[in-house]
Amino acid sequence: MSAAARHLLAPLLRRPLSSSGWRLLGWDDEQGLCATLQRGQTVLLMELEARDDTRPCWGRTRLFNATVRRQFEGDAPLTDEHRRVAEAFLKMIRLQEASLVMPEPAAPSERRTQVREVSRDRVLIPDGPEHYYLNPYVGCMIGCMFCYVMDRADLSRRLHGDAPHAWGQWVDVKTDAPEVLAREVSEAKPGWVRMSPIITDPYMPLERRYRVTRRCLEVLLPAGFRPVVLTRAARVVDDLQLFARYPGQAAVGLSIPTNDDRWRALFEPRADTVEARLEALEQLHAAGITTFAVIQPMLPMDERALAERLARSVRAVRIDRMHDLWRVKHLYDQAGISWAAEDAFAEQTEARLREHFARLGVVVDELDDLASLVGSA
Repeated sequence: MSAAARHLLAPLLRRPLSSSGWRLLGWDDEQGLCATLQRGQTVLLMELEARDDTRPCWGRTRLFNATVRRQFEGDAPLTDEHRRVAEAFLKMIRLQEASLVMPEPAAPSERRTQVREVSRDRVLIPDGPEHYYLNPYVGCMIGCMFCYVMDRADLSRRLHGDAPHAWGQWVDVKTDAPEVLAREVSEAKPGWVRMSPIITDPYMPLERRYRVTRRCLEVLLPAGFRPVVLTRAARVVDDLQLFARYPGQAAVGLSIPTNDDRWRALFEPRADTVEARLEALEQLHAAGITTFAVIQPMLPMDERALAERLARSVRAVRIDRMHDLWRVKHLYDQAGISWAAEDAFAEQTEARLREHFARLGVVVDELDDLASLVGSA
């Protein structure tokens, strides 16, 4: 934990947020600053990004934009109690940031690509009752230009005193993650563990060199934890035999934004082809592994053809639009598909996909809580 993050969260690290009993369940300073607050079975996720008055958010402090949502409850609205808790959290942050001393950034690296081997004292991050997530790496060499986390990653580097570095050109490899994880799973209650491409992709090219993801899976599965892996990389099939050893105890998903590789290549130039990802899903499904797909961001496609292809090999899908369009609007314009950046495209495409998946018997799920997908299904 960076000294800056520890300072900002210090009151919560010592005691509950208020007399109402809300406590800090987990925190993360690798993708901005995130804190999960829990009371009973209810969990609120508070996320802090660098302040930007041009972007909508739930609340602001001097240094941060803040968002809040109910974890594992989709778009459920906040209650008055939730708002009071979120306001109390922001009040704490405002008080703490008044005396925050940000670390001096390190000197910029002369290397275009930066890969660092790092150590961590914790890797299994709680984000709900019997729910965790795990980032084997920080940073991502796939480096999609639309990735919303790049600004949060910049903030995290500032909190740690690291020099700025272009998104997609740096990765921190948690070389000791499997050993740290082995200690943590011996003390934690088994549950779901998400490994997904937010601040990293668990199967980016460096995985074939370091095998951090594989070694973490070798710790999780026999300990009774249920990993849910999402990736843009077909090389996830490298671990097909490992997943297959634990039927019903793991789920693997691929991000499939379109069935037209022209658009994949435009928006995800360093990622695997659509066909390679579809074939990976089919191999995993044939091996008896629970599979799913995430169609996000929706790009121009043949909705019927994509749904029928996916229906062969997935139990569920998640559908979502392109967010932070301003990052990639120029790509839409240059390719002559400005219409695909409009709300109408997203709404109509999602409606058609849902119609096709319903006809084919494929569940469309938010996939925040995968209890219906893994193990109990």
